[in-house]
Amino acid sequence: MDEKELGSIKGWFAGRLPDGWFTGVEVTVEDDQIVVLGSLPDVGPAAGSTPEEKEGAAAGRIARFREETRGPRIGIAQEAEERFHKFVTWGAKLGGVTKRFNPGGGGRSEGNRRVMIGRWMRSRGRHSGQHAGTRTTSSESQVF
Repeated sequence: MDEKELGSIKGWFAGRLPDGWFTGVEVTVEDDQIVVLGSLPDVGPAAGSTPEEKEGAAAGRIARFREETRGPRIGIAQEAEERFHKFVTWGAKLGGVTKRFNPGGGGRSEGNRRVMIGRWMRSRGRHSGQHAGTRTTSSESQVF
């Protein structure tokens, strides 16, 4: 991928993401996917919290963000996929905790590899139970 295409993707997400979702965002491209990793506003746990409590609070806040933004994220991902012909993986960072919301990551682990192979098979109409020439839409392969 050249810098011009990457710049176009980054610019599109900068203009498309709703205000207030993130305090900062990193948009990268890994293989056939766009990774959008946003930093959430720090709401900080109570003073005197243990490191475990702080980590738990950050993980909980990330989970809450994931659920509260699911619908809009799906819509934005579908728009991006149609425009750039790449899957979108979402993630968030807060207080040293980073979570990716859906399988992806370039197929680095066995579970992700299975998902990526499934995506590849579906995109070519080779998923079990399909007849030759049948093709699923790429939005069906998204997991949010």
